[in-house]
Amino acid sequence: MNYLLIIILVTILQCFTGFGVLTLTRISLKRGIFFPLCLLTGVAVFSIVPFLLQLIYIPITRWSVFISLLVVCIFLNWRLRAGIKRVHEVWRSSKFAIKLYEIPALFVITALVLISVWRCFYWPPTARDLNSGSEAIAEYAVREGTLVNSVFSVDVPINAFKPPSITSLQVIYKLAGFPFGQLWLSTIFISFVVFLYHALREQVHRVFAGLLLIFLLAIPELYGYSFMVLHDYSNAVFFCCALYFLYRFFENQRRNCLLFAALLMSVATYFRSETLMFGFLLLPLIVFNQVKRKMGVARSLYASFLFLFPALLLYIISVPVYINFYLPVPYPISEQINKDLTNLQPFFRRLADMNSELIFSKAGIVYYGYFIFIFLLIFLADVLLIRRINRQAGNWLYAILVVYLGLPLLGHLLPMVDLQSFTKRGLQKIFPLMLMYMGNTQLLIEISKKISRWERKAQ
Repeated sequence: MNYLLIIILVTILQCFTGFGVLTLTRISLKRGIFFPLCLLTGVAVFSIVPFLLQLIYIPITRWSVFISLLVVCIFLNWRLRAGIKRVHEVWRSSKFAIKLYEIPALFVITALVLISVWRCFYWPPTARDLNSGSEAIAEYAVREGTLVNSVFSVDVPINAFKPPSITSLQVIYKLAGFPFGQLWLSTIFISFVVFLYHALREQVHRVFAGLLLIFLLAIPELYGYSFMVLHDYSNAVFFCCALYFLYRFFENQRRNCLLFAALLMSVATYFRSETLMFGFLLLPLIVFNQVKRKMGVARSLYASFLFLFPALLLYIISVPVYINFYLPVPYPISEQINKDLTNLQPFFRRLADMNSELIFSKAGIVYYGYFIFIFLLIFLADVLLIRRINRQAGNWLYAILVVYLGLPLLGHLLPMVDLQSFTKRGLQKIFPLMLMYMGNTQLLIEISKKISRWERKAQ
C-alpha cells in the first residue's frame, strides 16, 4: 500500500472521529472552520488512544491500535445521522467562492504549506529533545509493544517524562508504515492554516485575512516547527483554538462552546503540561466576562471550573499518575519547583532577558521576523486612531498578556526552564494570539467595511 493511500485513509478516519466529537458537543460552524476542526479534533483523539491502551496494559500492536481507533471513531459517531442533518442545514445557504483578489495570497500560502508538508515527509526527526524522548520511546514501542520499554533501562533524559501525546502519534504513524512517523504534524499545520484564514475572514476583509496569515507563516521559528516535530507547535495550535471557542462562549453563552473550549485546553495541556498554569491565568478573564454579563458569582465560578477541569484531569493522569505508577524510573516533580517563590527577582530577570535577547534584538528578528513589530504597529494605530479596543480584541489582548507574563513566571517557578530553549519555543503560543488580535481590531474591521461597501457599489 503506497504512502498516499495510507495518509488518505488515516486522514478520513481522523476526520470522522473529529466529526463525531463536534456532533456530540453540538458545535455548528461554517464549513471553512468545521472541516479543519474535525481534523484537529481527530488528531487529538488519536494522540490519546495508544496512551489509554498503555494505561490498561493492552499490548501496542498494529491490530490493537487501529482496531481501537476504528472502535473509538464508531463510538463517537453514534449520532452520525443527526450530525449530518445539522451540518446540511447549516451549510445549505452557504456558498463556496474564491474572489480573484484572494488568489495571490492563497498561492503564497499554498506554496509555503506544500514546502512544509514535503519536508515533514522527507526529513527524519532532527530535534534533540524529540530524539532523546518521544521519538526514541515510540521507536521502541513499535518493536516491543509497550510505551514503557527498554528506553527507560538506560540513562533516561528529562525529555522522556513528557506527556505521551507525540509518542502516541508517532507510534500510530509508524505502525501505519511511515518510517519517520511525523506526518500528523502536517495535518495539524494544514488544518490550523485553514482554520485561521476562515476565522479571520469572519471579522476582516479577505485581503487582510490573507496578508495577516502570510505574516504569520513568514515567522522563521514558527514555520520551522511546522515540519520539525516538538511539542510546542501543536500546543500553540490547540491553545489558540481553545481560546477561540472560549470567546465564542463569552458572546453566545452556550455551554457547548465552553465545553469544547475545555476539551481543546485539555489537549493543549496534554501536549505541554505547563499549559495548565496558563489555564489558571485565564480564569480571571472568565469571571470578569461572566460577572459583566450579570451571570452571578456562582455561574462564573462554575464556568471557570468547567473550563479548567478537563485539563487538570488529563494533566493528573498523563503526568503524576503515569510517571509514578507506570514508568520504572522515578521523576520527583516537586524537586523541580523553586524553593524561594517569594523572591521575585528571577521573574523580573527572565522578563527582562526575554525582551532584550529574544524579542527586541537582532536574534529576535532572526527567530521571529518582524511579526511582533507589525502587531505593535497595528495595536498603536488602533489605540491612537480608533481610541478604543473592542471586546473581542480585548480578550485576545488579555491572552497575549497571559503568555507574555506566563513564560517568565514559569522560569521563576521552575528554575530548570531555560531562556534559549524553553522560553524561545514557548513564545510560539503568542503569535497566533497576536494574529487573532489583529484580525479583531476595530481599525481593520472599519477599513474592511469600507472596502466591502466599495465592492458592492462597484458590482
